Amino acid sequence: MQLLKPELIVDVQSKSIDFIWPDYRARFTYQRLREICPCAFCRSKRIKNIDITDDQNIFVTELNHQGYGVQICFSDGHDKGIFPWEYLKSIP
Repeated sequence: MQLLKPELIVDVQSKSIDFIWPDYRARFTYQRLREICPCAFCRSKRIKNIDITDDQNIFVTELNHQGYGVQICFSDGHDKGIFPWEYLKSIP
């Protein structure tokens, strides 16, 4: 069963995005989203304990809904990560 698409609220001032489902709410800073990117490239870097990015001023440039999740594009040019709704709900 596919999770319902949450409401997304982008807060440019706090550099964060709220993901709001009927039963759950999660807030992630842009930096945190970049650090937890689920793409193979970023997962590989995390396994090797390599920093994903050293840009502390990272920001989200684009959000593209993909049905089962959202593609998040970042100011460092990274746009490979599609964040499934289930994945976002599982992050503490």
